Amino acid sequence: MKKIYWRCNGGHYFSSLHCPFDGWTSDELRQLNYASDQLAIKRSSPSIDGLRGEGVSESALRRTIVVEFGSDLSAFDAISPDLYVIHNESVRLHEAGISFH
Repeated sequence: MKKIYWRCNGGHYFSSLHCPFDGWTSDELRQLNYASDQLAIKRSSPSIDGLRGEGVSESALRRTIVVEFGSDLSAFDAISPDLYVIHNESVRLHEAGISFH
């Protein structure tokens, strides 16, 4: 099972219209959500290229990840990472830079 997630300015990843942690939303998020729904209607496998084909902007795609789960039971709705490993260095979210916000 594949699922599309988008990142809010707080660094959370989720797959709904509003971040469940802080309520954040944006026009890009609405664009991603609509395109994700279109892929589902077409029974297309979720992918970055699929979203691009639905007209999602490159700036919105930079906020997007696609995760493949081994089972529907292991899929989650949202995640709030606090620690990243970037270039083999542990970095807290607030230190990770603009690319992760």
